[in-house]
Amino acid sequence: MAVEAEGVVRLVLEDPRGRKLPRWTPGAHIDVVAGDFARKYSLCGDPEDPDRLQVSVLREAAGRGGSTFLHETVKAGSLIHIRGLKNHFRLDETAESYLLIAGGIGITPIIAMADRLKHLGKDYTVHYCGRARGTMAFISRLERDHSDRLHLYPASEKKRLPLSTLVGKSNAEQIYACGPERLLDALEEATSDNPEKLHIEHFTATGAVLDPAKEIGFDVVLTDSELTVHVAPDQTVLQALRAVGADIPSDCEEGICGTCEVPVAAGDIDHRDKVLTASERVENCRMMTCCSRARGEKIFLAI
Repeated sequence: MAVEAEGVVRLVLEDPRGRKLPRWTPGAHIDVVAGDFARKYSLCGDPEDPDRLQVSVLREAAGRGGSTFLHETVKAGSLIHIRGLKNHFRLDETAESYLLIAGGIGITPIIAMADRLKHLGKDYTVHYCGRARGTMAFISRLERDHSDRLHLYPASEKKRLPLSTLVGKSNAEQIYACGPERLLDALEEATSDNPEKLHIEHFTATGAVLDPAKEIGFDVVLTDSELTVHVAPDQTVLQALRAVGADIPSDCEEGICGTCEVPVAAGDIDHRDKVLTASERVENCRMMTCCSRARGEKIFLAI
């Protein structure tokens, strides 16, 4: 374990039996399981290192206790369990130019992307904002490896990320961003004329909480099982499917991890997740059962 910034520690994970660990790609995350919690953390080490995985953890006083546990309890030699790997924030390596934007601990997946783009010889810039330099993880590594592509915006130094100007003047083919919701919301607005170029990863879900008084019930037809399941206004699709014995894995149950995704054969989806891109939503072929619903009376799932 190493301190990366004020309130941020980096965990270096190795298999206790010396087994090789899976390779990963920028944007990938693992689930760290300890006690009664499981949290997803983006990988930030060397994807080609078969012996260790690295994640960085921000201590969140207002969180659900997971980050506090990792900061206060986990020591060198501690045994923790992980799940994964998964990647819902995959880097498209076919473009020629990239704009990388990070806010706070959102630098974790972004620095892995910057490392990869440098390796590929791509044109990229990194724009990183935070409260103060002391709270911004990986500054030394970024200045060492990406100094000619790096732009820092510590709020304590009266530096603000000029988001609208930056996006408006950028010729980047792809934009990747991770950070607080207000940053991602502003980015979505700034790229509203060309949403396909924006790829974002959320820390938390901010969609509407299930309100039975405002929801409608609908039927889910399982095409492979030839079973029809009713989803009541006070149920999620995930809950209704589990009630009839369907084995649907899940983790966050907030629409941000993608674990409970199922294929959709037909029907109009009310997407409420933070995983799928705008184009993936238009395709209307998959949904997150923990939060998304049907817009009509019936939806068909290929399970």
